[in-house]
Amino acid sequence: MDVLASESAYMAQPVFQLTDEEFARRALNYLNIFRLVIATGLMMVVLSPPIVSELSSASLELARMAAFVDFIAALGLGLAWVYGHMSAQSLTSKSMATDLIVVTLLLYAFGGLDSGLGLLLMFTAGIGGLILSGRNALFFAALATISIVGVTLLLGLAGDETRGELAKAGLYGIATFFTTIGCLFIARWNRQSRQLAHRRGIDMASMEQVNELIINRLRSGVVVIDDHFQIRQINRLGAELLGIKPAGGGDLRQISPALVARLADWQSKNKNGGGKNDGGGLLLGDSQTPVEPVFVQFPTRRGGGTLIFLEDTAVVSRRARDLAQSSLARISASIAHEIRNPLAAISHSAQLLRESPALPSEEKRLIEIIDGHCARMNNIVENVLQLTRREQAQPELLDLGDWLDDLAGEFARSKSLAADRLHIDRPDGELLVVADPSQLHQVVWNLAENALIHGSRDDHEVRITLRVGLLEDGERVALDILDDGPGIPPQARLNIFEPFFTTNKKGSGLGLYLAQKLSEANHAALEYLEQPGAGACFRITVRRAALEDETGGEALDAPLALAARSA
Repeated sequence: MDVLASESAYMAQPVFQLTDEEFARRALNYLNIFRLVIATGLMMVVLSPPIVSELSSASLELARMAAFVDFIAALGLGLAWVYGHMSAQSLTSKSMATDLIVVTLLLYAFGGLDSGLGLLLMFTAGIGGLILSGRNALFFAALATISIVGVTLLLGLAGDETRGELAKAGLYGIATFFTTIGCLFIARWNRQSRQLAHRRGIDMASMEQVNELIINRLRSGVVVIDDHFQIRQINRLGAELLGIKPAGGGDLRQISPALVARLADWQSKNKNGGGKNDGGGLLLGDSQTPVEPVFVQFPTRRGGGTLIFLEDTAVVSRRARDLAQSSLARISASIAHEIRNPLAAISHSAQLLRESPALPSEEKRLIEIIDGHCARMNNIVENVLQLTRREQAQPELLDLGDWLDDLAGEFARSKSLAADRLHIDRPDGELLVVADPSQLHQVVWNLAENALIHGSRDDHEVRITLRVGLLEDGERVALDILDDGPGIPPQARLNIFEPFFTTNKKGSGLGLYLAQKLSEANHAALEYLEQPGAGACFRITVRRAALEDETGGEALDAPLALAARSA
């Protein structure tokens, strides 16, 4: 559930979109800088002696006042924008109104359109077209046109020159309107382009997220590197196999020199088009995980890249083994059904022969051998059929300590064990787990019976300990079945859970395999633990059902020697 939740959160991440307000804020950042530069330039102009010497005193005072007002307004509005006291629309409207007033006064002070200051009004109207709505932008364009025409009329030029200046003012007004309309179209196209880019960004982000989830769901490790052996992308399994963080990159030459050497060998063979991924298995990391690397070359904008698939051969082998065991179980079940009827006939015939009064003693010994082997064959048949007929677990809430007391008593009575040969080590408090009591009973009974059979020697009667307690994490309960026998030989420990593997000529080799499968059906783990200087120890680990009672149970770190526990 945690993985699904994290993936859902990942899929729900918002895609970045540049809204109209954000676009306006970016434009206003440049506008404020430009206005401050223009205001500073105007202040330098009205204070420059060569320029102001040509103006009358009244015009000079008006120009200085307008330039000073423009500088103060640019500075004040810029600070208000930086500290977030105004919206983009409000600041644009106030800036345009200020510019219209200031430029109109400067235009009048410097003698009209010949000064070239009318271009500032056109620029102001264009800014309005980029940021403001169409109605407001055209309103400021109309005000700019009225200002230009009004200044021209107020200057009071006479004759043909007045008509020429008015015509020039009209052209300036038309140009201002066209500039505003053009900027409105540019703003509209920009808005459409941003919306299209946003939709494309959503599609690309969705595809990237889906690809990322697919890659992380793969049962193979995936690593993408560039031509400098830098990791550009890696999925969770690939990171686990290489022993790095899932979100981390790094130099593959430092992380796994063996993998880089295999890649270099593949690249050298691939130069002539004949390279194949046939290098065999490879051990990665400190865990020495066996993997089968597969390399795929692909081009990138910055050069060549390589896609590496890391197939965990241990997982593949386990899948193949599980498939083979499943097929073997079905075939064995079919054979067992066919064997059962003739086996029953042989056993029944042996019983009839045993009842014959004229049977010699030598032939009675042969009948005993027949009965023994029939019983053994019947035991094998029963185990095989049990593998195929195993019912779904019916979990119940169990107090593992009390349940273990009942099982130990039943086992001791069934096997006629003395009190000192079966020891129970359990906590005082409750240890609640969820499991199928009948299946768990079968597992523990089987393990205890194996300890009784394999742990006994000619000069020693095996002692068995059933120990239950909390593990160090406090969330799992361990049920250990220990004995003080000779233990399992090291060369046989890797195969003890495989079907039909046995070290006892009279055994079927299905007991531990069946116990492991029943444990897995109850979401528990069955494993063999090393006990230096002691006998065998099998541990069943199951998750604790309730954590309210933290006082019950001693934390088990490792299996203890039976002698110490018995003392």
